Amino acid sequence: MMRYLDAPALRQALPMERAIAAMEAAFGDDREVPVRIRLGVSLFMPGRVGEHTGVKVVSTVPGNPVGIVAVFGPDGSPLGLVDGAELTKIRTGAASGLATRLLARPDAEVLAMLGAGSMAPDQIEAVRTVRPIRRVLVWSRTVEKAERLARQVGGEAVDDPDRAVSQADVVCCATPSTRPLFSDDAVRPGTHINAVGAFTPEMVEVPPETLHRAYVVVDDLEAAREEAGDLIQADRFPPNATIGDVLADRHPAIGEDVTVFKSVGIASQDVAAAVAALTHTS
Repeated sequence: MMRYLDAPALRQALPMERAIAAMEAAFGDDREVPVRIRLGVSLFMPGRVGEHTGVKVVSTVPGNPVGIVAVFGPDGSPLGLVDGAELTKIRTGAASGLATRLLARPDAEVLAMLGAGSMAPDQIEAVRTVRPIRRVLVWSRTVEKAERLARQVGGEAVDDPDRAVSQADVVCCATPSTRPLFSDDAVRPGTHINAVGAFTPEMVEVPPETLHRAYVVVDDLEAAREEAGDLIQADRFPPNATIGDVLADRHPAIGEDVTVFKSVGIASQDVAAAVAALTHTS
């Protein structure tokens, strides 16, 4: 019988360290990411990573974040299904974890989490997996959400995003914002920023001044040109590199004092993460 991993089973089969390792394949050269297609109220995102193919189908109905990822093996046989909403949270966090491992200072100790929604816990866990984080500063426009997440992760709620960013070595942004969350002046030299919330041209989280002085890495060039509101609104093209370029060590030298990983999410992440979960044996 074909394997199905619901949200709790997926969490068990795909711990963050394993998910981060899967992102190396997701952003590698042996992948295909066709354009996503919207049919009715569903978004279809096909992808290939190595010998495995898959498709993620998610709802576009506001307030209904449901979906599923189907994965197929080298001979085309179904490998299994996983919960799409839960996988999205894990693989989005894992991508930030990989980017942090590649771009942040090795001694980074303070994380600012801007946004306290469903994506935030995995962002925090991923950064903690790759860096010796001793403080987590949580900001949200809803104070109660910031306080709740801070209690959940053993962090500190703050009421000013600039104050959080000015103390941080790593900043994670995961919000639906349509304007910058913080000021460029708050960003210290040596800061690494993961920006995963703005995934449409109308959305933005990072100030344009920061993007123009930073070394900018994207998950995928084509996807970024179509969907990365931060870069589109700042006219920050081309970026310095893709994360695949950084993994392959074929990127321009990083001379800037701030690094930014801008991700809109691509289907190869879902395929690679789902394969890692479905082939995991405890």
